[in-house]
Amino acid sequence: MDHYNNLVTTARQLVSSRMQQLEVDESFLVPAALTTSALALSYLMYRQAFSLPPRRSLPPVLTKEVDASTCERTSIIPDLAPEYLEKWKDFQTAYDCFQNGLKISPNGRCLGQRPGPDKPYSWLTYTEVAAKVKRMGSGFISYGFKPGQETFVGIFAQNSISWHCTMQMCNHYSMVLVPLYDTLGEQAVQYILSQTKLKVVCTDSKRLDTLLKFITADSNVSLIVLTDGAPSSDQEAAASGVGIDIKTLDEMETMGEKSLQEYTPPVASDIALICYTSGTTGLPKGAMITHKNIGSVCGVIIQNLWGYPVDHNDIFISYLPAAHVYEFAMECFLASLGAKIGFYQGNIKLLLDDIAQLQPTVFPSVPRVLNKLHDRIMEGIGQKPAFVQWLIGKATSSKLAEVNRGIVRQNSIWDYLIFKKIRKLLGGNIRIVITGSAPIAPSVLQWYRSVLGCFVIEGYGQTENCGVGTMSLFGDTTPGHVGVPSPLTNMKLSDIPEMNYRASEGKGEICIKGPIVFKGYFQDPKKTAETIDSDGWLHTGDIGTWTDHGCVKIIDRKKNIFKLAQGEYIAPEKIEIAYEGSPMIAQCFVYGDSLKATLVAVVVPEETAIKAKYGQEITLLEACEKREVYDDMMAELTRIGKPLLKGFEQVKKIHLYHELFTVENDMATPTFKKKRAVIAERFKQQLNKLYEGLD
Repeated sequence: MDHYNNLVTTARQLVSSRMQQLEVDESFLVPAALTTSALALSYLMYRQAFSLPPRRSLPPVLTKEVDASTCERTSIIPDLAPEYLEKWKDFQTAYDCFQNGLKISPNGRCLGQRPGPDKPYSWLTYTEVAAKVKRMGSGFISYGFKPGQETFVGIFAQNSISWHCTMQMCNHYSMVLVPLYDTLGEQAVQYILSQTKLKVVCTDSKRLDTLLKFITADSNVSLIVLTDGAPSSDQEAAASGVGIDIKTLDEMETMGEKSLQEYTPPVASDIALICYTSGTTGLPKGAMITHKNIGSVCGVIIQNLWGYPVDHNDIFISYLPAAHVYEFAMECFLASLGAKIGFYQGNIKLLLDDIAQLQPTVFPSVPRVLNKLHDRIMEGIGQKPAFVQWLIGKATSSKLAEVNRGIVRQNSIWDYLIFKKIRKLLGGNIRIVITGSAPIAPSVLQWYRSVLGCFVIEGYGQTENCGVGTMSLFGDTTPGHVGVPSPLTNMKLSDIPEMNYRASEGKGEICIKGPIVFKGYFQDPKKTAETIDSDGWLHTGDIGTWTDHGCVKIIDRKKNIFKLAQGEYIAPEKIEIAYEGSPMIAQCFVYGDSLKATLVAVVVPEETAIKAKYGQEITLLEACEKREVYDDMMAELTRIGKPLLKGFEQVKKIHLYHELFTVENDMATPTFKKKRAVIAERFKQQLNKLYEGLD
């Protein structure tokens, strides 16, 4: 989504403005006191005051073999903690999840948001949320919508109490939720409205005009529920012109309060939501996520955090798009335990203020945001006096050494002197960071584990497996993998002969089978059959292998492969990941023509690195036109690629471009996947020119 990109930009600005928080105490910087003996004494005092926490003991191999011929394995957690299986059985539906949270914490805080900047969070308890959900559902029924699977409810709004309550209303009355989001675009939204025959859409005042523009006269939409404020007379007239009634959420609740209806709980096989994937080409596909899927997600996360539980005392910050299954599943999980969910104000520029006010303990994120936050903090440290840089480097090395031994903590001398100030950027109370949607560099992953002194859980998944195909385990601090299969889920490798990957050699396409696998694509049996085979295995399109510890490592991507003129198969995304590991490169698009024997690329330089090397005054556009920059970038690509890529995988020429591939310029999806066809067409002339002289 576009607010991901805004978040990255804003994080740069906010971290820069707050870098003074990274200063160690002034008294500690006084030269007279800043001596080796003082440091040694402080360290001895610290060792007397604190003992190292025990390292979490895990078995040497975290999965067990099911079928050697296909490298099929499953998690050992159900064997290690069978008591968690009993708890998982309680989560058959998303309805069960919330009811469990209500039972645990009836009077505890459930949903909170700030009424405005500089205002404290205002909260609804679990009992108050349950009452609100009943009023909402009863209001929809009174208006004429029946409880059950025949009623589809659209929602086009930012994360909020109203968004979550609309979700819970659908869960409690067996209705099907259809989330929409800003970056789908007019054509895609109209397609979704038509395919699902949506009759009601909930939206906020910020998006009402956009929604009215998207709805055509032949649409099935008859009601728009405005979740905040009231519509203007012009908006009411525009809606009336296409036969649509607008009601406020308060009006729907008032209507429902006059005739309260009992819940209509779903069964496990019922559809909870249809999550439309933006896709890199064509129209979006509607992934049908069942209640069994959502209930299973809650259960498997509980099991994966075995020994380090999340409970009703935890606080979660909601700012990633709720329309995507990652955020949706996390909110259901937190609600199932009676935890607190606080929503950001909807303005990315105020996110760090929201975090400071909320002080969350569970922080969800994506690698792009974590990478940029890390880079800006490191850039700020680089501007400190030499001694401070040395001290922070020493502190980081010390903490990294502990992390590599499996020790993660927040009570070392370095935490008190330095790292607590970095933690304050994220509220000061973070104990779990969860990252997914894309790979994160092992060095960055370990840096966060050491600096924040908390467990950073890396997961791997996609909409079709509810985002939790694998998760790293509490206590496993080894980098370079994405964890183990979710409990009660099997994972195998499938041969990809055209890419020379064979399960018998321990490499192949990752296939998943279990209760987290989606039902299929809405009204699209052909694409469903292409994704889920006749034996129930979900083919992910990702290439993986098993590590010696039984964890999954992603090594390649099946989709988007093509063949060069000499017959060599190319997986461009693998090459791009290698190149984008350079601090000089922000993004890279690798292109090949099947009639050619070499590769070329479009490269977006990393702006901060360019300015650091060529001067703060230079713009990215100016840099992209300089031959010196071109030569340096080619040298960097060669340096990065030499140990990682084969000779035919190295690009021979590049075109430098000054703008990132983003949702706004239609060159990326909301989950940061490159729209390869769009980029290739956009740079068709430049790519063709690069090939001149190469043959």
